[in-house]
Amino acid sequence: MRSFTVGAGSLEVAQGLYSALADFHPELLETDDGTYQVRVTLVGGDNAIIATLKAIEKHVAERRSPARVELDGRVYTLHPD
Repeated sequence: MRSFTVGAGSLEVAQGLYSALADFHPELLETDDGTYQVRVTLVGGDNAIIATLKAIEKHVAERRSPARVELDGRVYTLHPD
């Protein structure tokens, strides 16, 4: 199953992202190095990817801080407008 994984440097940032993605049933994970990730399992094909990306972009714009997003083994950085 495909999923988006978004890195977060702190628990506070991860919790904000988790809240922003609440409609997509995210998971909040702590990594071995003490950072955090929020993972969303994609259900619904391309529409799910687009909806999740829009939610992440909105969160990035509101925080005015970039986000590192992984999908299918590729890493992307979303920057605020």
